[in-house]
Amino acid sequence: MPSRSLATFHLLGLGCPKNRVDAESIWAELARAGLRAVDDPAEAELIVVNTCAFIRPAVEESLDAVLEMARLRRAGSCRRLVVAGCLPGRYREGLLGELPEVDLFVAPGEAGRLAELALGAAPPPARLVGAPAAAWLGSAASPRANSLSQGAAYLKVADGCARRCAFCCIPAIRGPQRSRPLADLVAEAEGLARLGVQELVLVAQDLAAWGRDLPGRPGLDELVAALSGVAGVAWLRLMYLYPREVSERLLGLVAERENVLPYLDVPLQHVDARVLRRMGRGGGARGLLAFVRHLRAAVPGLVLRTSLMTGFPGEDARAFERLLGFVEAARFERLGVFAFSPEEGTRAAGLRPRVPARLAERRRERLMTAQQAIARQYHQGLVGQVLEVLVEGVGEDGTYLGRAWNQAPEVDGETRVRGEAIVGELHRVRITAADAYDLEGEVVD
Repeated sequence: MPSRSLATFHLLGLGCPKNRVDAESIWAELARAGLRAVDDPAEAELIVVNTCAFIRPAVEESLDAVLEMARLRRAGSCRRLVVAGCLPGRYREGLLGELPEVDLFVAPGEAGRLAELALGAAPPPARLVGAPAAAWLGSAASPRANSLSQGAAYLKVADGCARRCAFCCIPAIRGPQRSRPLADLVAEAEGLARLGVQELVLVAQDLAAWGRDLPGRPGLDELVAALSGVAGVAWLRLMYLYPREVSERLLGLVAERENVLPYLDVPLQHVDARVLRRMGRGGGARGLLAFVRHLRAAVPGLVLRTSLMTGFPGEDARAFERLLGFVEAARFERLGVFAFSPEEGTRAAGLRPRVPARLAERRRERLMTAQQAIARQYHQGLVGQVLEVLVEGVGEDGTYLGRAWNQAPEVDGETRVRGEAIVGELHRVRITAADAYDLEGEVVD
């Protein structure tokens, strides 16, 4: 039962899909403890902010959210304010004196205990619990809500990361790679499928490294093979694959299994050899272009997503032009571009020469302009084709909103569907119009 003085809660979740899964677990734990969720934080007696702190803009967004909830701690119904996730995982004791309105800071590795901690005896202000490398991963037996959509859910298969990319603070926040066992993931997938989930999106900081820390060192291909056999899973999508670790056995499964989508998210970050060395990743433009072409040859009809970074220290005009030429040659169907952010505590923060932030942003805009033309051409080629679409909601104009199989949730746009459809179900849709990001179509089944 909840603490005598706490009957309602509001949970604000920020950040990436991995963080979202943590927030879903926290929500379910609080609901199981007997608290009632409320949409308006002003009405909540317990407020939880699950924060992101990957880059400076995310830190600022998290701090702004905490300060807004702290205002409600003083003026609303809130009796206890808890800050969880990557912000306390990254800054730890540094937060204690900065946010006296916060009752409890909970590091990522303690998310599974948040309900117990938050509903216990009133803690002294700004108490910190947990370490980044704590062992909590969640399991199929843990309560879990699904906030993505009626027909889709994220399945977080691991936490932490063993790599040491110069620009990334995730290992310091989340600790080393920790994989969930195969049988446990299959059990959770079966439970989600029984609830009507048709799409499972596999996520981790480093999905391709799943299993290396487990007994017997199973590979991601073994996990994908097992999950693709779960009854009711119509789509299996793979996100965040480190390029050097995409195995031939995995590509074979993507090409052969009907429910393993021919969609791969492989963040490259850059292609200039010198920049990649400074990033701690290695490789170069020629080898990476050959890699992209190999992926396309191995998986017919493959849709590729990648992430790139502009303005990394030492990126000169020639390195950027090489990156731009690569984008135009590789013709990624999906692309995200980020300007470099010098994150304290990372090796990259001390690297020189620095690229001015405005120049990094201009380069980002040039890449996105080039990508928009590529994406528009790809989408125009889909007009007239019939694609499988997961219908996820209804728009204000009464048409249905969903995603085609080649659109990952939250990052790849949407498909607007006309005709009779069922939310949470897959439908065959003939594409009738397209722009660089979104599609339109009509149900044909």
